[in-house]
Amino acid sequence: MELRGYLHALRLRWWLVAGLAVLGFLLGLVAFLLTPPVYASTVTFYVSVPPVAGGSSATATQYAQAKVNSYVSLVRSEESARRVVADQKLSVSPASVASSISASAQLNTTLLTATVRSGSPERSLAVARGLATTFGPLVDELDNAGRPAAVIAVDVVSGPTSASSPVSPDLKKFLALGLLAGLVLGALLAVLRDLLDATVRSSAVASELVGAPTLAVVDEDRDERGRAEAVRQLRTNLMFVRATGGATRGAEVVVVTSAVGGEGKTTTALDLARSLAEAGERVLLVEADLRRPTLAPTLHLEPGPGLSEVLAGQVEVAAAVRPGGAEGLSVLPAGAVPPNPAELLGSERMAAAVATLRTGYDKVLLDAPPLLPVTDAAVCSAVADGVLLVVRWGRTSRDEVVEAVAMLEQVHAPVLGSVLNGRRLTRSERRRYSSDPSDFSWSSVSPVGHGSHPG
Repeated sequence: MELRGYLHALRLRWWLVAGLAVLGFLLGLVAFLLTPPVYASTVTFYVSVPPVAGGSSATATQYAQAKVNSYVSLVRSEESARRVVADQKLSVSPASVASSISASAQLNTTLLTATVRSGSPERSLAVARGLATTFGPLVDELDNAGRPAAVIAVDVVSGPTSASSPVSPDLKKFLALGLLAGLVLGALLAVLRDLLDATVRSSAVASELVGAPTLAVVDEDRDERGRAEAVRQLRTNLMFVRATGGATRGAEVVVVTSAVGGEGKTTTALDLARSLAEAGERVLLVEADLRRPTLAPTLHLEPGPGLSEVLAGQVEVAAAVRPGGAEGLSVLPAGAVPPNPAELLGSERMAAAVATLRTGYDKVLLDAPPLLPVTDAAVCSAVADGVLLVVRWGRTSRDEVVEAVAMLEQVHAPVLGSVLNGRRLTRSERRRYSSDPSDFSWSSVSPVGHGSHPG
């Protein structure tokens, strides 16, 4: 997955990132409110070593610096804590006092700073006072015992001081950490969901799976103008695809199908037929879905014979063709639902009917059932110049597309290309898009993949 893919995943699921960021911010606030306050008191000691006779002050200072490092541990020792408890008459154990003390030595100095943290400001200050009183004598006993002159001197140079407000928790830090954790988790989930998503979500993926170009991308929730532009792009690209035999000419008979139901194939076929008719073509839309016909009620056609009656030999094909509601557009509805749709679509009468229709129209579009549930679309492709495969963005799985293409390859049906239907717009795209439908002339078109066309 390239950087552009990661950025696309973040833009697409910005709501997930934003939601988790807000949640992390709120959790940081809750954690701050639930964390007990901690107060700190400090005391700073100065460690000195008097120069011995004949020695230099630099040597004495180096010795003092070396001793300071050991005093960092000594100030937090159990013995030091025991003396603090006794001096301040505290009702806590020496171990508890020792755990509340931390110490640090300033670099290249002989200064030692002890910090006492406690949930009680009084307790914190009391322990710091005890250290100020008892630590010097403790060092004197350990390092100067039995010597005629002091070797090490420890003096308090600062403190004990106590902060009036707690040093932790830090509200800004808790909120920042919560916000950052939410952003990171949201970004990871957005990218992970995209990586684990097995559906088709880009024209590049659709082209790779189908083995043919993506002729149009129809966006979800756009107005009539946006849909019209996408279908016009499909119409233009369809004119230049290679039909059977490799000739560079517009495909005369095209099967419009999908891998599974609900992908928007019927609406795509109807919109494409209207667009072709608008461009001056004589177009016939044939409802080759004899199992679940929906075109006649969608176009408010009167009951009458259709494709099934033609294939049964009851009427001639010309008698079943109806006006499609637009100049240059005709419709051949499915008619009555027969018991053997696949046999009728694969019959010689079907081949003869399509051959007759070729002579009367510039383009014939066959709206066929989905490929995976039934074989009707594959059967129809035998009398067509190519197949247009409709893929639903974010719904059709990659395995379904691969399986559908394999079925078409088994019957040697050329796939002209795909239509990526229902692409979800990003927030910025919705803001940029103009809703002016002034150049659109289809008064009754439904949104591709929506409305009454189950496709």
